[in-house]
Amino acid sequence: MTHTENDFFIVKYSPDGVGIPYFMDKEWNPELPSYDIYKKPPSLEELADKYNIKIKSNQLDGDFFVKDRLVSLNILNLCKELKINCITVPVTIQLYRNKTPKKQYFLFFLSDYISILDPKKSIFSISRDIYTDKLDTPEDKGLDKIYYEKIDKFRIKKDISKHLFFCQELSKPVCSHVFKKKFESLNLKGVEFEIIDDNYKYDAWDGF
Repeated sequence: MTHTENDFFIVKYSPDGVGIPYFMDKEWNPELPSYDIYKKPPSLEELADKYNIKIKSNQLDGDFFVKDRLVSLNILNLCKELKINCITVPVTIQLYRNKTPKKQYFLFFLSDYISILDPKKSIFSISRDIYTDKLDTPEDKGLDKIYYEKIDKFRIKKDISKHLFFCQELSKPVCSHVFKKKFESLNLKGVEFEIIDDNYKYDAWDGF
């Protein structure tokens, strides 16, 4: 499939069961602060200057661990190149038998939380409160954003210039075609990309 510069993609974790584990059992030192990743990341002031992590794995060689908020130096350099706003803290990782990964890793949070759906060109339904029947919106319930139940046609606004950000409609990281292309050209690993096009549909109840 041919992609264009205007395409955007959901960034999804893609484990291989070896250096990119399906599940990462971690022990943080010091402990991470409490935060709600779906609303905003922790501030730099809430985080320590560095972290130590014990990970129950024999190997770690991915570049982007979406679910575990870890990235390699390669991703950090790519973010700097594309001027991606993010919060990062260096981490020291200890694997089984006191082994350490060959790559350098960082705790990683995206700073930009962006609404990208064009409501005039998209087809969607907004979720409702099951008790009051009010729409889950800032106007009706004073929420932080609009919560969608389904999006049957997801058309993206034309003025999106960011290359990697947290999409408010999907509550997931989304990237530009430029980020995807550079990620692949550098042979980085750990994620796969799902295009947001006319075939893409969102259902808040998927997986339940």
